[in-house]
Amino acid sequence: MTDKETRTPAAHVPALAAVIKAEHFPTGERAALKRMALDGPAPLAFHRFMLRHVDSHWQSESWTLEWRTLICALTIQRDGGFDPSKPLGQALAEAGFSEHRLERLLAATGETMRSLALRAARQLAAKGISTDWRQLAVLLFSRNPEIREAVNRRLARDYYRTVKP
Repeated sequence: MTDKETRTPAAHVPALAAVIKAEHFPTGERAALKRMALDGPAPLAFHRFMLRHVDSHWQSESWTLEWRTLICALTIQRDGGFDPSKPLGQALAEAGFSEHRLERLLAATGETMRSLALRAARQLAAKGISTDWRQLAVLLFSRNPEIREAVNRRLARDYYRTVKP
């Protein structure tokens, strides 16, 4: 793949979710990725997973924390938890994610955003709600304020369309 053909992190999500939920994916690897912390040394399972399933362009250390967050979020879901027809904002509303938590997630950056993103993922997993994790990938990896605001707006709209007054 040339640099022009390199997939975005969001474009990786369907394939990553499929690998994680596949019957042949080792249970021990899945468990290590699920328990992975965002700080400290990453488990070998993470490095192996990255080398096998993420385009080399995105394997720079500058993206490691974002990948750890995204892969952990996917791994804690039941059966990969990927549903391209259900926007993340809608899923959060269905899971009872509070308006305050949504506001904090959308305003957060860096370590705080990664931590809040995993809390949201855990809440969805606890409720057994699948969603389109590509939106989380854009939120995590975007360095462009306009793109970030567009994602925030979409998440908020999908959330409020779903929340019962």
